[in-house]
Amino acid sequence: MKSVSLLFLAAFTAWSVSVVSRDLATRKIPNAAIKTGLKLFAAALAAFAVYTGLGYAGRAQSFMNCYFYLLLAMHVFWSVLAGLILWYAEIWPAGDAKFFMLVSAALPLANPYLRGFPHYLFLSLLINIFVTAALWILGGFIASGFASASPGDFFAETWGDIRKRLSALSAGTNKLAAAACLFNLGLFFLLQQIFAMEARGFIGGFFSRPDILFFFLFMLWDKIGGVFGSRRWVYISAVCYAVYFIGGFFYFPEHLWLLATGALRNVLTFSLLLFFGRFMLEFLMEKKDTYCLSAGELEPGVMLSSKAARILRSNPVFEGAFDDCFKDGLTVEQVAELKDWLKSLPVPDAKVEAVRGRPFALWIFAGAVLLLVLDRSLTGLLK
Repeated sequence: MKSVSLLFLAAFTAWSVSVVSRDLATRKIPNAAIKTGLKLFAAALAAFAVYTGLGYAGRAQSFMNCYFYLLLAMHVFWSVLAGLILWYAEIWPAGDAKFFMLVSAALPLANPYLRGFPHYLFLSLLINIFVTAALWILGGFIASGFASASPGDFFAETWGDIRKRLSALSAGTNKLAAAACLFNLGLFFLLQQIFAMEARGFIGGFFSRPDILFFFLFMLWDKIGGVFGSRRWVYISAVCYAVYFIGGFFYFPEHLWLLATGALRNVLTFSLLLFFGRFMLEFLMEKKDTYCLSAGELEPGVMLSSKAARILRSNPVFEGAFDDCFKDGLTVEQVAELKDWLKSLPVPDAKVEAVRGRPFALWIFAGAVLLLVLDRSLTGLLK
């Protein structure tokens, strides 16, 4: 059985390296490469099944029992769901999302005893991917500053850009809406604390892991963040808070403040994660790769910067045409609308910000290698 896993690991590694090389060269992962990976996965799964059949027939000593395939199905479900969310949340293009799904799904076939399998293994992989990429990108950015002709000017300019970014975030934030968002987030994490304490089995285990909720909220924030600023939810939250504190005072006073402080801690943690990961790191990552295009230079496949996407998404002129700006690039219809809008502006040669896509397959592969070697996420090393 071990030989099957090792053989699959070697073949899958060779395939992954070829995908990474192509992504680095073309910044695209073709569907043909994904189909090849699917065939490798199917072949390995068939070999595992053969060994399982031989094992139950008494002709093999080392094999996976039937329960393993149920666990694998659960893991594949989480991997596919995470990949879809990363694509829908406009974090990755479809090719990177598919590559992640395959790499994540294949990990238990390379090592069936990885920590976190089946429900949390995909999350450990994602942590390794994004932490590794963030450290490398920030390290490269700092190194390029020291390697520049005038490091002092480089870092002074960067600090100035960061201050402008902070000012823009502050100026563009409605203080009441921000307070409402925190108020509603508090209720969300308070419910998470209650479920974690009262629920049993998988549901209890799921809600006891706030990092999973952090992941879904963090990735989908641009899509669902507005819900937490809703006035209707403020009223609902106020009623729920009143019920919780009044009822808690009489029925569970020993847990009343314990759960509330746990919820407050999660709100603060998520707020910091959202600020530094979504707003500041995204800004620094795009700073180096941002360029501007005029109407005549626009074409399908161009990726808008996060700033440009937010501006177009909030512009009522487009009637929701830019609500979804996937990392696969602009569609033909979006390009046509954007060209017409740029030409209609009372500015000569109006331009829009775009970014060059980053080949992310390398970091997906690196995250998987780290997980196989360390058998945990990078943040798990700190515990």
